[in-house]
Amino acid sequence: MRIGIDVSPLYMSVSGISNYVRNLLWGFAAIGSEHSFVLYTNGPVTIDPLLPGNFTVQLVRLPFPRFQAWFQLGLPARLRYDGVDIFLGPFHRLPLLSAVPSVLTIHDLSGLVLKDYHLRSVVVRNSLIPLFVRKARRILADSCFTRDEIVRLFPRTENRVDVVPLAPTPGLSREENKVFLNRVRQSLGLPDRYIIFLGTLEPRKNLSILLEAYASIAHRIPQDLVLAGKMGWMSGPLLELLEREDICERVHLTGFVEDRHLPALLSMADLMAYPSLYEGFGLPVVEAMACGIPVLTSSVSSLPEAAGGAAMLVNPSSIEDVAEKLLKLAGDAELRAILSEKGLARVLELSWEQTARMTLLTCSRAIGGSTRGICK
Repeated sequence: MRIGIDVSPLYMSVSGISNYVRNLLWGFAAIGSEHSFVLYTNGPVTIDPLLPGNFTVQLVRLPFPRFQAWFQLGLPARLRYDGVDIFLGPFHRLPLLSAVPSVLTIHDLSGLVLKDYHLRSVVVRNSLIPLFVRKARRILADSCFTRDEIVRLFPRTENRVDVVPLAPTPGLSREENKVFLNRVRQSLGLPDRYIIFLGTLEPRKNLSILLEAYASIAHRIPQDLVLAGKMGWMSGPLLELLEREDICERVHLTGFVEDRHLPALLSMADLMAYPSLYEGFGLPVVEAMACGIPVLTSSVSSLPEAAGGAAMLVNPSSIEDVAEKLLKLAGDAELRAILSEKGLARVLELSWEQTARMTLLTCSRAIGGSTRGICK
């Protein structure tokens, strides 16, 4: 197959989507030597490590590179000129005027079902998803939860959705170099012992509940709380909570953490707390597990699926439940060790080679017109 892929998230630095695209390309490079890949972008991109010769990058700058016009008007002609067999849209959009069969990736539908938790611009962009869903030959979902959400909102897609789980970044594992660990600790201002939250600091991540729960037990545990990630929208209420006298000295903000520091940041934590309200997969959960860190996460959306029975689950709407289980996990080293081992076993079930292989299968089915969905 000759597969066209939108890699513009690498140029736009669209947070987790950029990591998804980069890791998927590495997966394709590992297992897809019999295929050719044409990578489309509206700006220069850097992919490290370099991809093999069956990958080429095409810059589409017309008619307007900074707006959707390059994607909706310029890209269809380029796909036809390049002789692409199938087009893969890795984040919620497709070129509507293209005659090339297409596969649409939907990571989550929070922009449609949780509009109050997103910026208006995000809600507006997500309002176009129904058009892209109708256009797609097949649809990729990161989890069975997301598949069910797609089918619930768009019933005619029932036989067109394939579930393809994600995986931790290749090579992500526990950092053992003490010199590097100390350097990262000093660089990020990390305490000696801590509970880690990893992700954008925004309402959907349920940080107000986490902070309230932590405040109620902070005097009973030795771990501080570290919130690692960039500030998202509506961060005002969160900052107000952080100013409370009972926790202000026990909660630490790192800001955005570079990829090279992530293994150390996770490895030095006693546990991860990730009580998010809605996720399409929940990559931070499996990233922590890859570093041998026990995880406490939500019992809703895709998170139990991502955890695969290897995490402690909580009701994310209950301050009491989050506090009780945080206290239990923070104070029980034996339980943390058990969950750490379970987590390491869980991530062995996931790989980007597997994700890439399943994605290629969906692309093949889109060309062949198969209507059978997958949900494993």
